[in-house]
Amino acid sequence: MNPLKFMESRLGRFSKKYRNLVLRTYIVTLRLVFTVAFPSMVAGIFYAIIGKKERQYKAFLRGSKTWGNAVIKMTKTELIVKNEIQIPEKGHLIFLNHVNEIDFPYDCLIVNRPYLANQVIKKTLVAYWWMKAMGSQVFETSKATTIAVSVRNVIKGLSTNSYIVYPEGHNSYSEIIQPMQKGMIKLAFENKIPVVVVLKSGITRYQTEPMHTKVGYKFIGRYEPWTHETWEAFRDFLYQTMSQAKIDLDSEIGTVRETTTVGPK
Repeated sequence: MNPLKFMESRLGRFSKKYRNLVLRTYIVTLRLVFTVAFPSMVAGIFYAIIGKKERQYKAFLRGSKTWGNAVIKMTKTELIVKNEIQIPEKGHLIFLNHVNEIDFPYDCLIVNRPYLANQVIKKTLVAYWWMKAMGSQVFETSKATTIAVSVRNVIKGLSTNSYIVYPEGHNSYSEIIQPMQKGMIKLAFENKIPVVVVLKSGITRYQTEPMHTKVGYKFIGRYEPWTHETWEAFRDFLYQTMSQAKIDLDSEIGTVRETTTVGPK
């Protein structure tokens, strides 16, 4: 699909300023690949050729951080990191709230880990190639057999990586934590995978005012799913924990929240 038509179909309800910002945010990656991110890409390709996968991932992850810095400079954003973002290098799922199209560059900069993405990412050729190169996986959910293969791949991948997961399952375009989806929470519970929670605040400001925004990140904690009786209990615990922590972070950053509230499914 033509990128402009795709953006119009997805973002038609938002202002032209926001649509232009999204377009600029993703176009800038082409410049980065051939400038500041180029040495990381070359190093990553070299390590891939000689079979050094972990070094390959680290090189491409290092290159991905340049995207966040470019967006900060482009939008004159004030980025605030409230505490030390303690992200384990391997063996964990990293749960973040997913707001809109602009949070990917910041997640690459602040959290800087591979993703567990859905199959939609395959439609974006360059982004898909770079995400795979930095160790990300696509979690296929088209049928039972692909889910089983994806689960095995995740378990294997956790021996060398931790993965970013968006447990709400979609862009919320909201500062309010949305209901948690079943998939990744049940995966963590059934396979005893520890979960790290990181939250962001202020991203929705881009939807109305693309410049001079204040964005904040905060490490919330590490949690063990197997200490809960059921995956549903763990889901509800995560929802309550993330919701309250998000309220606190919004207050610290000065983010204006919507008045509509939601609850866990």
